[in-house]
Amino acid sequence: MGAPIVLVLSTDESVKPESVIERIRKLPNSEDQIKLSTEPSECIGYGYQIHTKYYDTKVILYAHGSAELATVSNAILKRTEGILIYFDAKDRTFLERLPAYSTFVQQHEIEFGILLCSTLQESSADGITYGEAKSQCTVLDVIELEPNAEDAEEEVAGAGEATGVDELIQAMHNYIWSNVNIHRGNRNTGATDEESPGLLSPNPADDGDNDADAAPITEEEERIIEAELNGFERLLTEVMNFQPNTSNWTRNERLMYAEELAEMFDNLVEEDETIGHT
Repeated sequence: MGAPIVLVLSTDESVKPESVIERIRKLPNSEDQIKLSTEPSECIGYGYQIHTKYYDTKVILYAHGSAELATVSNAILKRTEGILIYFDAKDRTFLERLPAYSTFVQQHEIEFGILLCSTLQESSADGITYGEAKSQCTVLDVIELEPNAEDAEEEVAGAGEATGVDELIQAMHNYIWSNVNIHRGNRNTGATDEESPGLLSPNPADDGDNDADAAPITEEEERIIEAELNGFERLLTEVMNFQPNTSNWTRNERLMYAEELAEMFDNLVEEDETIGHT
């Protein structure tokens, strides 16, 4: 099916979706272009590699040339897992578009969606505030790409969370995309797949001849193996149900839960390694 697509569109005529993509990738759009389809016209996407300590993946950022989502082709829509919508926070008419965007996101089960703007307004008299944007569209988060000076200074000083484009990039890295390649092995030691044994994996030094001379499994060893299997099956079920179970959660809640699952995986691997060295 290919890498998941993130739709990028803009309702602000002064800001093209291609410019938003360049800010995310920090690369010129002439690099890593990907042809997505040729019907009804040629569609070009831009590859974006995501690397975290938990997984690696690649998504495709697609600049949709219209603020109207009805014109998105089926070929693009079938692979769409995220949407970024840029708006002018001084234009209050944008609020009228939010119900339609919210409906689109829900109908197509798009779980990663963010409204982007330069800077939100403090008062509704000046434009759109954060509270107004969230109340009109609860299924989309809101990120300022150019936050006020106070927020930016807090980030530089290490006193606050990521802001601006860095906050958007962090959100994309925190989301679990459908094509993620989970890192196996012990992340704390930096072991690779080849260096770190998997759960219940055999000793690589063993061969068929050694199997014949191996001592029978004791009841205690059998109990430990059974406990490991049960633990791994529970973890696997949690991972498989991650998206449906967290569809109504905030981005931070999903991140915390993902970190808990990663910690559970680490604990299982460490227990297996401990048993293997006893």
